[in-house]
Amino acid sequence: MSRIALLLLGLIACAAFGQSYPSKPVSFIVPFPPGGRTDLTARAVGQFLKDELGQPVVIINKSGAGGVIGAKEVAAAAPDGYTLGFFSTGFLTTQYTVPTPTDVRDYELVALVNFDPAAIAVTAAQPWKSIAELKKAKPGSLRVGINPGSSAHIFAAAFCDAAGLDVLYVPFKGGSERATALAGGHIDLDFDIVAAMKSMRDAGKLRILGVAAAGPEKLYPDIATMREQGVDLVMHSWHGVFAPRGTPLPVLATLEGALQKVARNPQFVQAMDAQLLGVRYMNRAEFTRFFRAQDEQFRPLIEKLGLMVAPVK
Repeated sequence: MSRIALLLLGLIACAAFGQSYPSKPVSFIVPFPPGGRTDLTARAVGQFLKDELGQPVVIINKSGAGGVIGAKEVAAAAPDGYTLGFFSTGFLTTQYTVPTPTDVRDYELVALVNFDPAAIAVTAAQPWKSIAELKKAKPGSLRVGINPGSSAHIFAAAFCDAAGLDVLYVPFKGGSERATALAGGHIDLDFDIVAAMKSMRDAGKLRILGVAAAGPEKLYPDIATMREQGVDLVMHSWHGVFAPRGTPLPVLATLEGALQKVARNPQFVQAMDAQLLGVRYMNRAEFTRFFRAQDEQFRPLIEKLGLMVAPVK
C-alpha cells in the first residue's frame, strides 16, 4: 500500500474517532485540593460541559508539588480526549520554579475559560484606603504574605516593583493561611483574586485597594484599577483546559466547540458571576498566543526573584 493511501486511511480513522467522541465519561484532573478556586472553577465548567458533550465530566483532584503531580499525570495519559487537565496560572510558573517542572510542549492547549485580575488587599487593622496611602508607608515595614514561587508571589513582586515599594515577604504554605494571617493583622498585604478574598472582605477583615485590570471590571466596579491609582500593572490569573500532546485534531475541535458553548451559556456566566469568577473564552489559537505572552511577562519576574530552578527553555 502506498504512503498516500496509508495517510488517507489514517485521516479517515482520525475523523471517525472524532465523530464518535466522546463515548464515555471525560475526566478533568485538577492539580490542587478540593475547595480552592481551581477546583471550584473546574466544577462549574464541568457541570455545563457534560450537557454539551453528552457525557459526565468527572473532577479528579491530584494535588502535590505545586500542581506538578496532577499536570504530569495528564501528560502521561492516553491522548484520546478522556483525560484532560484543568490548569491555572501556576502551570506556567512551575515550568521554572520546581526541580521536576512541567513542560507546555507535552500538552495541547484546548481553550481558556476563566480570566481574573490580580488584586491587592490590606488588613483592616491598618488605615490605608488607597494605593497612594500605602506608598507612604516606611520602606521595609510592609509585610507581604506569599507562597514562595506561586503566582501570588509573582503578583506581589510585580506590584511592588511597579509601585516602587520596599517590602518584607513572609512565607506561607497556602492561600488560606495567608488570608487568615491578613485577617488577623499578622501581615499587611496579600495578593490574590477578588473571588478568593470575598468572604474576608464581606466580614470586614480586609480591604481590597485595587485590581491589576486594564479597565473597570463588571463584577466589582467599586474597586479601582491599579492604573487608575498610578501603578501601571495589568496581570491576571486564569484557568484553561489542556490535553495530552498528540490528541487527535477532531477531538480537540469537539472540546473547543463545546467549551465555547459553555462560556456563552448565560446560566454558566451567572454561576461564575455569583462566585466573582470572570468568564473569558479563548480558542486554541488564541489561548496559545496568550500563553506565550503570559510566559514573556512572568519569566523575567521569576528570574528577578531568584526563583528560577528549572533551566530556561
